[in-house]
Amino acid sequence: MMAAFDLNLSTQPFPAYRLINIALALVLAVLAVVSIWQAVGFVRYSEMARSIRSEEQENRVEAEALGRSVAELEARINTPESAAKLNEIGYLNHLILRKDLSWTKLIGILEEMVPENVHLTNLTPSVGANGTVSLSLGVRSRSIADLTGFIKRVEQSPLFEHLDIQVEEKTNPTVSTDVDMRLTADYHPERDVR
Repeated sequence: MMAAFDLNLSTQPFPAYRLINIALALVLAVLAVVSIWQAVGFVRYSEMARSIRSEEQENRVEAEALGRSVAELEARINTPESAAKLNEIGYLNHLILRKDLSWTKLIGILEEMVPENVHLTNLTPSVGANGTVSLSLGVRSRSIADLTGFIKRVEQSPLFEHLDIQVEEKTNPTVSTDVDMRLTADYHPERDVR
């Protein structure tokens, strides 16, 4: 008896394994290239991290040394004698700033700005630590219209800014019809181009 043989006599006896093998080989090659690229990147970044680590340690040591020297300097400065000297220096600087204020120039400017029926009753300058001059003006007039004219002149002048009307009151009409007003403004003498 003859044994049964399973013979396949078709024209393509094997399925298309060749295309699948080529595709898998390409995927394997791509994975190998990516792995090599990652390994090279890992080595390069590891070397950079090592060099940065030593530099970072040097910087940390230097920062600690600078912190100690700053603390030593602050300890020397924070003595009562140093505080007294700093207060004295601040006071003298403030006096110099006040001395630089030209009263003649300020009075001349205000004289040109004040209308005929308005009178200054008080003028108090205050010099700030940064050199800004703040003026407090007491003004008296017979009518609000005259005071309004003065306020408009001050607002339009480049020498004054931040005008603030603090108090406006009408005195007793049986005694007088005068109007008293208190103004504050920042004065900038350096803007005068005359």
